[in-house]
Amino acid sequence: MEMDCIRTQASVSALHDGEHVTDENAEAARDHLTECEQCRTFEDDLEALQALPVPAAPPELIGRVMVAIASLAAERAEEQKTATLSEQQPAGPTDVEPSEPRFAWLNGKVRWGAYGALATAAVAVVVVVALSGRVPAPQTAGVSETAATGAPDLTFSGKAPAGAAPAVPAPTPAPARAPDYLLFRDHVYSPGSLLADSTVATPSIGTVTTAFNRASAPEQISALRSPLTDGSIVVPGPDGARLYEPVVRMFTSVRYQLAAGNVIQRFGEWPELPVRFQAPTSPDGSPTFVIAGVDALGVQTYTAKGVPQSQGFAVAPGTPGTDPAASNPNWTWWEPIQVP
Repeated sequence: MEMDCIRTQASVSALHDGEHVTDENAEAARDHLTECEQCRTFEDDLEALQALPVPAAPPELIGRVMVAIASLAAERAEEQKTATLSEQQPAGPTDVEPSEPRFAWLNGKVRWGAYGALATAAVAVVVVVALSGRVPAPQTAGVSETAATGAPDLTFSGKAPAGAAPAVPAPTPAPARAPDYLLFRDHVYSPGSLLADSTVATPSIGTVTTAFNRASAPEQISALRSPLTDGSIVVPGPDGARLYEPVVRMFTSVRYQLAAGNVIQRFGEWPELPVRFQAPTSPDGSPTFVIAGVDALGVQTYTAKGVPQSQGFAVAPGTPGTDPAASNPNWTWWEPIQVP
């Protein structure tokens, strides 16, 4: 490329971006455009690019950001709680060497800068929650008095008081209809954004069986690989090729996807536990599950006997409607997400 072309294209680009260009350089660029087809093509491409509509963020983005911030806030609260409890413990001999703090590098000005960033993120979450009311706040440490003794009852997020059975929250009544779910490889997905260009989703990675929201018989439809790497898939439907996003929840900064043991053949059907698990007969999860802790949203989780929580966990029926389980009347099972 000649020097005149480089200068002309730099001036044209700056003018399109609203930047200041001297009259002399602007005049030189206009003169050069009259005789250089390559630079005229460059200008036409810029104009075509500016004419494109501004891409809109998917409506699910707020939920993802809020879940990520809630997960970070829960981890920080857990670390602060552990540090506080450690300071309150009497000094004594121990065989366990203290571990290095996870955020040991946060000191001095860097620490205060990080706290400022967390405070800004917290303010953003409060504003978004106030406007949308979509995501409940995670549980935090609290102090109450027991009815029997009047003694303080210290209950922290993720931990139950020693020697006492944790309270099981009252379930939220299930809505008459489940959200728009479809099933792929025994995992649950919900509709996302329509794709303007379905050719970006290739190749086929399997099939889904669904009737969508129609009364007709379910049919097998190709599931296509998503152009994103978030675990979503692309399914051609009545209204075009659409992203279907995994139904997930966060636990220890890891995404867990909703699994199902039943066949979901049309929108509005609830996922059920995988067939390898017997449905609990008690609100506390027994005899199949035991209470384990809480996830990033403060929802109680349950482990299965013989299954480490890192490999999956259960959530009781009747979560709030804003929860990823969407007030499912059934017990639900969540496994580490696998990108198709």
